[in-house]
Amino acid sequence: MDAQTDILKRGLEHTGRAVLDASALANLHLGPKVIGRGVAQRISGRLKMLETIVRRLILVLALNLTLAPAAPRAAPAEPKPEPNLPDGVELAIFPRLYPRRLKLLPARQTIEGGFPDISRTLSGPVSPHRLMARIAALRRVIADPDGHALRLARSLKRLQKHGEPRPAVGAATSAFRLSPELGAIATLLPAQIRAGLDSWESSG
Repeated sequence: MDAQTDILKRGLEHTGRAVLDASALANLHLGPKVIGRGVAQRISGRLKMLETIVRRLILVLALNLTLAPAAPRAAPAEPKPEPNLPDGVELAIFPRLYPRRLKLLPARQTIEGGFPDISRTLSGPVSPHRLMARIAALRRVIADPDGHALRLARSLKRLQKHGEPRPAVGAATSAFRLSPELGAIATLLPAQIRAGLDSWESSG
């Protein structure tokens, strides 16, 4: 393992611990039905920083991958015949539910500013379900960084092939209040991403 890969792996380990710390602020691992709005905002703020760090860690891993030529796609399978049902009986089809995923593909441009957070003007307890879904999405990526990096590398390759502009890289995320290690790693990531994207226009 080279020095850069070691730093990235340690970054994911520290991020995983920070995710658990954020969850512990409201004991989300116990599955509460409601939590205080103030603590929900604190957790959301921490998760936003951690999501940015994880996206950038996976992006650096993806930029360091060398992709093998894609294998030809197999022919689509024949659709299964409809079952023979008695007269008047219909087959019930339920929508498939998917867990929340952390969007890893970086933005094509940096958008400054944003809409005001009107939730800060409200009061009372809130449901923690969205926070719990974000935590679960982060933990899935942290548990399988190589698989997510490979999929991201393929997506980036397709963008290059179609002549898309290279992804935008924002400023370093200030994560020193989470831990000194995460703060140091977050500071390094933008420069590593820019270095990995230097040949974007010429290698599409």
